[in-house]
Amino acid sequence: MRYLKALLLLLLLLTASCHRRPLFDPEDTAMLKVRLVTEGIHNVTCDIYNPNIEVPPITSEMLRVLIYDQSGDQVLSQGFISHKSIDSDGYELFSTPLALSKGYYKLLSYNFDLDYTKVNNESRYNTIEATTQVVPQYYYSRFGSRAEGVGTIYYSPEHLMVARAPELEIKEHQGSKNIELDAYTIVDTYYIQIKITGAKNMAQNAKCQAMLTGVSASNCFGPNIRDKHTPAALYFEMQRSVDPNTREGENEDVLCAVFNTFGKIPEAHSDLTITLSILTRDGKTHQKVIDMEPIFDTDNARERHWLLIEEEWDIPEPIAPEGGGGGFAPDVEDWEDIEETIPIGPRQ
Repeated sequence: MRYLKALLLLLLLLTASCHRRPLFDPEDTAMLKVRLVTEGIHNVTCDIYNPNIEVPPITSEMLRVLIYDQSGDQVLSQGFISHKSIDSDGYELFSTPLALSKGYYKLLSYNFDLDYTKVNNESRYNTIEATTQVVPQYYYSRFGSRAEGVGTIYYSPEHLMVARAPELEIKEHQGSKNIELDAYTIVDTYYIQIKITGAKNMAQNAKCQAMLTGVSASNCFGPNIRDKHTPAALYFEMQRSVDPNTREGENEDVLCAVFNTFGKIPEAHSDLTITLSILTRDGKTHQKVIDMEPIFDTDNARERHWLLIEEEWDIPEPIAPEGGGGGFAPDVEDWEDIEETIPIGPRQ
């Protein structure tokens, strides 16, 4: 009986030993947690001027992680985080285990699933750069001679949520070490509007095309430095809406949009303009160029990112007379849906 008890005790010790053996060295394990903080983003989660304009939510299904050496000149490891939960504040929280030995590192994490925003020069912490795709060449023709000399025209960037640990120290520890980081956007969101008269003269379903010059083309988001030396242009579309803050009895029709940018270049005073281009019902294009420097200098722009253009744009009436044109001034009516069965088969 005594030998049986000793044998059972030995088996229990062996079982406990196997169960407690770690898969990694305890000094090398860490749990990375990255939280997407979306509070306080103008025109997205706060300071909404026009609730009629839909804004895409800031969300992600996958983050990318880059781990550099202490100098930031070499990528030691990289990977992706797809495990997501919601924390007590309602923010998306991504987490993944890491294997990091004792030492000093630089770490970056950002939302990976974006359409227009591109990441380049990722081999170094100080050079990793976010930019957007260049619009097709035929977009330039939409603005005619206005597009000459403005530089490259880019699509509006999406919100790039970046978490940084520029001086990450891993000390000797037992058990898993938690590395908790908050990711914030590196993009500014603006609301822009201009009052219009003659809205009925615009072509049906036509949107106003806008080209804003004097903005930054990229951001080196390791050190978070926007490009201030290469002015670029930004393309976006504006839609018809009404100003919800219009006084009773006043004209409320506006063209407006919510757009993103890597930022206004402070020194680009003479280049900070917007060109608006619309199509009227007679097929003619009309443009308006506005100096945006005084608009960006208002309290609304600085504090709430509202670009409220006070002057009115009068959309001219079509040249073609009502009821028909013909010749070189055709009158195009609305489309009608016609359903017809077309037989397919051998000829009888």
